[in-house]
Amino acid sequence: MRLLVPAAALAAGRAEVSGDDHHYLFRVRRLAPGAAVVVFDGEGHEADAVVEAVEAARATLRIGPARVEPAPRPRLTVIQGLIKGERMDWCVQKLVEVGVDEIVVVATARAVVRLDAARAASRTARLQAIAREAAKQARRATVPTVTLAPGGVAAAAAAADEELKLLCHPGAAASLGAHLGTAAASVVLLVGPEGGLAPEEVEAAASAGFEAVRLGATVLRAETAGVAAVAAFRIADTTTGNH
Repeated sequence: MRLLVPAAALAAGRAEVSGDDHHYLFRVRRLAPGAAVVVFDGEGHEADAVVEAVEAARATLRIGPARVEPAPRPRLTVIQGLIKGERMDWCVQKLVEVGVDEIVVVATARAVVRLDAARAASRTARLQAIAREAAKQARRATVPTVTLAPGGVAAAAAAADEELKLLCHPGAAASLGAHLGTAAASVVLLVGPEGGLAPEEVEAAASAGFEAVRLGATVLRAETAGVAAVAAFRIADTTTGNH
């Protein structure tokens, strides 16, 4: 079992569990005193813990020494065009599972869904919660951040400061494969929505230093393109030994 706790709890060597976590661990999974739990702070640290006491609405964990999970290379960011409905949820979940470090969601010219300020805040909170649960399931010690960037593709592309900037585009002449095993410490991947990016958005990305690359012989859906690209980088990382 894995549990996300504040960094201060790792430092103190103790944590108190309540709310939804308490319900799941001690009502649903029926953990008892003496049970082992792995705790992590979402920032790259984790530790083994033991359940000390269980009460009706709270429980206490005794936490052992913290250890650091080595960060994979390169650091991967995905700028993802907003997708409608549950497909966006699935996209975030799978990006976290395959090893993304940051997700920036942007509104695009051809996006099917439009969000006002209130809905944007609600959707961001939902996607961040999905990222937390996916990190637990994938046994990661880090929880990627999910943000909804204002200003659209042009602003997000201009703000990207990664060493390698790639635009996932089915019509590109260059292949993503040429960049796998890169020595760059950080990579950003720009992925469009269901209808693809508009020509002016592609131009804005190019002006910001993004290179267009194709992901293969087939055209992938908006929610799978970034997942496939991140997975390819992580597999290349393990085969080349870049850590």
